[in-house]
Amino acid sequence: MIPQIYIMAVITLVFSLALWGGLIYLFAGRTRRFLWLLVLGLPLSAIANLYIKQQVTIFIGQAAHIQPGLGLAAPLWFLAFKVLITPLVEELLKVSPLLLRPAWRMVVSRASALWVGLVLGVSFGMGEAAFISYAVAQNPDYASIPWYGFTGFMNERLMTCFAHGVMTAVLVTALQRRNRQLALLGYLAAVSLHLFLNMPVVLYQFQLISIELESFSMVLPLISFAIIFEKMRRTARGLGEYEDEKEIVYLQR
Repeated sequence: MIPQIYIMAVITLVFSLALWGGLIYLFAGRTRRFLWLLVLGLPLSAIANLYIKQQVTIFIGQAAHIQPGLGLAAPLWFLAFKVLITPLVEELLKVSPLLLRPAWRMVVSRASALWVGLVLGVSFGMGEAAFISYAVAQNPDYASIPWYGFTGFMNERLMTCFAHGVMTAVLVTALQRRNRQLALLGYLAAVSLHLFLNMPVVLYQFQLISIELESFSMVLPLISFAIIFEKMRRTARGLGEYEDEKEIVYLQR
């Protein structure tokens, strides 16, 4: 029998594609030229979790002679490292598709950088939803839950897709400026936003807040992300004719 979480995962992915893909299509000027980028980020969450974060954490732990399975009894610096490694790795990995020339050539203005970043982040978030559903399916504690019992999973993943999109858009708009210092600042800003988003989960894992407060605490970061996105969108719209001309040159290529 197919794990019920997979049914909800498929519903979540379809709804995410329709919701965020549709909004990107509308806000970007009813153009589909950014939407093919949704494919590029799908495998990146699995790569980050299976081949980078886990292996690096094991390597650092063994190098420091830290016994596995200590949990909160591990040294404080190692716990901090485990919190930091997720945003440090994922924010770099989410923009790795820009190493492909067709993707990077689309980053020609502040507006295009915003939409490219948003699409890549949403794509990563969709892949993350698929990866998490696989992890849940391996846990027998969830085997008896019907597919409609995973509504919380769908709601969280939908919001997280948007959050990933905003974080990646922050970095891509910095990369668009072609300045190393701004690129570094953009990366650090994306990492900081990722930490802000993860903070309720981290506090719950450190047993500092309850599960109810952890769920409620995610509202504030998401409101903040919506404000950041709207400010970035308004800024991109108000930059003037110079960047519009660059967009026209791109479209004529």
